[in-house]
Amino acid sequence: MSLETLKREAAALNDEERRELCAFLISLREKQWVEFLRNASKRLDDPDPNRWLTIEEFKRRLDEIPAPPAE
Repeated sequence: MSLETLKREAAALNDEERRELCAFLISLREKQWVEFLRNASKRLDDPDPNRWLTIEEFKRRLDEIPAPPAE
């Protein structure tokens, strides 16, 4: 099923069904965030200093991130 088909189907839902769909989509997003935070926590709690960045290396990597396009 295409995204366009899903959008048309969602538009045809009544208010109660649309609220249920929204709640479902939000729950999916929350599951993604939980997994992201779990992985980030493991990295931040890593006791091995061989995998730590110096301030200089962190700044260098940060500077390499391209700026978002202007709106």
